Amino acid sequence: MMKAMVVDDELLVAEQIDRMLVNAGVKVLGCCVNPHEALQMAKTLQPDVLFLDIEMPELSGLEIAEMVYADKLDLEVVFITAYNQYAIDAFRVNAIDYLLKPVMEEDLQRSLERVGKRRRHRGEAVDNGSQRTGIVELFGKFALRLDGGQEPVRWVTSKCAELLAFMLLQPSEKELSKWELFEALWPAQNAEKAGINLRSTVSRINKTLRDCCLGVSLASVKNGYRLVLSAEALAVDAMELELFVLNAVELGPVNLAHVEQLVHRCSLPFLQEFDSAWCEPYRKQYRQYFLHLGKKLLMYYEKAEAEPFKALRLADSLVEQSPYDEFLRETALKLHYRIGGSQRASAYYEAYAELINNEVGTLPGDTLTALLRDLTD
Repeated sequence: MMKAMVVDDELLVAEQIDRMLVNAGVKVLGCCVNPHEALQMAKTLQPDVLFLDIEMPELSGLEIAEMVYADKLDLEVVFITAYNQYAIDAFRVNAIDYLLKPVMEEDLQRSLERVGKRRRHRGEAVDNGSQRTGIVELFGKFALRLDGGQEPVRWVTSKCAELLAFMLLQPSEKELSKWELFEALWPAQNAEKAGINLRSTVSRINKTLRDCCLGVSLASVKNGYRLVLSAEALAVDAMELELFVLNAVELGPVNLAHVEQLVHRCSLPFLQEFDSAWCEPYRKQYRQYFLHLGKKLLMYYEKAEAEPFKALRLADSLVEQSPYDEFLRETALKLHYRIGGSQRASAYYEAYAELINNEVGTLPGDTLTALLRDLTD
């Protein structure tokens, strides 16, 4: 049997909805007319669904819903309102439905069906493996994929994806003040508007993550938020790349295929879809990590005398990120020589010499020039 709780500052309205719910076969755990007591009452009673009036004095239903989702209560919210204009605000905080006053039985039944469907879906996910795992891609277009699936999680707004990406890039368990988040994601807005957008975005993220059964959330702390991750809930491509580089992992037959896949994945533009100023330092940082690991793989290929076309594809991918890196140019020159001899090596050198002269106004370095001479003599 579905369990419900009703919050409305008008006692007669609360009692009417109570009776309608009972007639629909729902167990009503309690009715609350004081909005300030609603959150604690919901924590104590743990209903499946909270029927919540929007227009209440001092503390609105929208504010209560934000606190409910921030506290990760396992319940759905259905708003009750006399004004259709609140529908948009209702769905900002991921309410499953809203009802217009006076509440009609057919509308209430529709909401109960939606709640039941959502609860069954979440229960099936839990039964099929308790907590799910996710893979996050920060290189290329931001994506969160569940349990190795190909279809990414859909976000209500692009700001949800951006805020989650920003939090994932912070040191573990770091608390960020709301002012830091305002500056990063809503720098052009005043504090009041940025605060509304931040709370709304956090609520949406937490609702989506809760529906995914991931064990990940944005927890409210004093004047800010921190990212809470359960063990092994998420694998993030950027974090994996960083660990390989900072831990100086050696390449060998055991991990070669994995490193090749990682380098290929991280050759895509970092945080591709976001244009906020906060992204730039991270782009520079992870570009350096990519180049470091890519060069390491390239040297492994050279030492192992790997198939030259395979090695050249990697060299070209690295050159795209750092076109004037002469180590990469020297390695590519040797590979062109292995593939096509003196003529191909000379053509590659001349193309690079023209590029660097036109764009930088200089000539290839002495080492690269000497290498060409040694190869073609």
